Amino acid sequence: MAHARDIPATVKDPEIVAQRRAELIEVATSLFLRNGFHKTSVREIVRACNFNVASLYMYVASKEDILFLVAQQLMTEKSAELARARNKNMSALDAFKTAFRTYCELIRRNRRNVKLLYREMDNLPLDRQKVVLESETAVHSLFREIVETGIEKGEMRPTNTALLAQTAVFMAHMWSLKYWSLKDVVSFEDFVEGHLQMLLQVLLPAPAKNPA
Repeated sequence: MAHARDIPATVKDPEIVAQRRAELIEVATSLFLRNGFHKTSVREIVRACNFNVASLYMYVASKEDILFLVAQQLMTEKSAELARARNKNMSALDAFKTAFRTYCELIRRNRRNVKLLYREMDNLPLDRQKVVLESETAVHSLFREIVETGIEKGEMRPTNTALLAQTAVFMAHMWSLKYWSLKDVVSFEDFVEGHLQMLLQVLLPAPAKNPA
């Protein structure tokens, strides 16, 4: 039985496979967002890609494969970006700021993919849904670990670290989910820094009061 991450291709040249699949991701994402997953046919995707049906099946076996390619693209980039955001030499505060800004930027670049997966992930087989959810859990874990380290070192005040991590991730996702509304009222930079300040109000110890 194939692993959930495996999407077989009959073409053996990896560069050609990557190029064709990138085109599939771009075209199918637009169609899925516009028409919905179920209302988008394989023939529509083929026409938009200038493939023929036989050629498409050299790179994927189904619409579900294409949807999973969208998820894989996001997961791969997410893993690489957050690995770079881990820096053991930073204070917990700087690590949290770096991780949040990095994750928000990743969401900005992949805004359409994120929106599509929120809408259509239930159309993936359960084993592939599990892979996507594990990737999301890894992001929560990163934020949670940073905050727990900050609490242990006395840099941050005690809080529900699991809830804080979930909140940070969802705040970042808002740029995708509410982009239609946010783009007219706030710049991306102000969106990121505004949400970061909200999170830090929860995390940072209250300033000491001067004695009367």
